[in-house]
Amino acid sequence: MSAPTDPRAGYPAVGGPITTGGDSAGAVAATDGARARRGRQADADTPRRIPDVVADDERRYALTRAWPRGRDHALAELTAGDGTTVAAQWFADPDALAAVAAEAPTPARVVGDMLLQPAGADARLRALPEVLAERGAGLVAHRPGRRAVVRVADDQGANVEFVKVVRASRGTDLARRGGLVASLVGDDVPVPRLRDGSEPERGVLRWSVVPGRTLHDLGAAEEWSVEEARTAWIAAGRAVARLHAAPAALVTARHRATDELDALAAWLHPAVSHGLLDADLVARAGEQVTAELETGDAPSALGVLHRDLHDKQLLLDAGAVGIIDVDTLAVGERALDVANLLVHLELRQAQGLLTDERAAAAREGFRSGVGADELPDARLAAYVRATRLRLAGVYAFRPRWRSVARDFLRRAAVG
Repeated sequence: MSAPTDPRAGYPAVGGPITTGGDSAGAVAATDGARARRGRQADADTPRRIPDVVADDERRYALTRAWPRGRDHALAELTAGDGTTVAAQWFADPDALAAVAAEAPTPARVVGDMLLQPAGADARLRALPEVLAERGAGLVAHRPGRRAVVRVADDQGANVEFVKVVRASRGTDLARRGGLVASLVGDDVPVPRLRDGSEPERGVLRWSVVPGRTLHDLGAAEEWSVEEARTAWIAAGRAVARLHAAPAALVTARHRATDELDALAAWLHPAVSHGLLDADLVARAGEQVTAELETGDAPSALGVLHRDLHDKQLLLDAGAVGIIDVDTLAVGERALDVANLLVHLELRQAQGLLTDERAAAAREGFRSGVGADELPDARLAAYVRATRLRLAGVYAFRPRWRSVARDFLRRAAVG
């Protein structure tokens, strides 16, 4: 999951948010509700940032990834040496930390600037402990206060369903979006379908399992040949094209170039204020992206977008490619989805997870299957730059990949 659920919250619109010179680098987004507004900003002379290592008595956790909620608050995933993960929240302001900790259920606890929330302890996802208590349930991901994913398996370890637990206020809308995708693509593209036992009004959504292995996992598998990769990615492109061609009139959400710029700002402001990315390079790249997306060619080639499309969202099974995680469904420029996928292939190369030969085959296959040559070159290039810049912000908050993030920033600034 490469972006915050509501990345635009609290940021001014377009252009300005990406420019990091002067006061704009210290712009603070409103975090979740009134509680964050009560928190004081960290002293400008002694700025605090999310730590890369958290010591909990004799146990040490490393920061795996974080989702900034402005400059002074972030959601986080920590990993211990034995591979155990724990959800957490970081606050620059001790008062804000204390206020949230006071509401958190056991076994949540404060360690330094962090609130650790193991075992699904979450005051806002009240149904999560109940779901985790089910037979065969295991926590896959937990973003405190926002969402959690629980895998439910049978006695043989086979997946039965995936349960998303979200805030009760969001359950009905997400259930509607999931059902809409199934009706849009029909039986042509496997997608998760809402199962009996779901309780959207409580924020509990039970989804069917889309069969297969992700193209991310297959890309790193030694046995996967270059030709197999090309064939699979052609099928992936066709599946995405089927989504893009679905009846757009049935989808109410819209995602415009200005929305994409706001999403970039939500990552880049915190990355600069935490000292993770160079402010001058961010400003330079931001100016270029803003000019290209706002004043470039007129938007064209609209379609129904996934909006968070990458190789972990595509699963191959017996030649068919399914699509998962459609929470961000919206109508927008097809170039956004295509660019997001192509730049993620660059990312996997940079991470050493995809060989150059497989990456080239994947790009060629996907472009062919999705019909990339039908898209305006300038719009695709603009969204490629924007995606590189956004991933620089995302991966700056993943210590293992900060060098990759900085390389992507340089490429966005000069490419």
